Amino acid sequence: MTSFFQGALPYVPYLALLLRVWVGINFVAHGFPKLGKNRAQTLQWTKSLGVPAGLTYAAIVLEFFGGLSLVMGFIVPVVAFFIALEMMGASMLKKSKMKGQYIGGTVAYELDVTYLLLAIALMVLGAGAFSLDSALGF
Repeated sequence: MTSFFQGALPYVPYLALLLRVWVGINFVAHGFPKLGKNRAQTLQWTKSLGVPAGLTYAAIVLEFFGGLSLVMGFIVPVVAFFIALEMMGASMLKKSKMKGQYIGGTVAYELDVTYLLLAIALMVLGAGAFSLDSALGF
């Protein structure tokens, strides 16, 4: 079993590439609407949950610009760290304030936990192949 994983080690940079681009695209898609017409609605909704407006703005910026950073492969471990923090907060918010379940129900937080784990993987793996981090020597 160990030999299989050792044979896969040369492909880790491509796995990191795949993960960071996929996660980045998803975060851009989540953050973009909140930058424009949905910003007021997002702020109102998070305020009703007790989230300060500053944290909501930080999350919006992180989702859109952090997602772009992941796609480009720029400062990936740093962005992934902040995404992990956001996903921990989102999971706790859905569990405590929204009375969500891990899977099922009207409010579930399994996707937040999945993004948390993907962010941790990106913190460990780094930007991988074809990234600005690699080109800049980070």
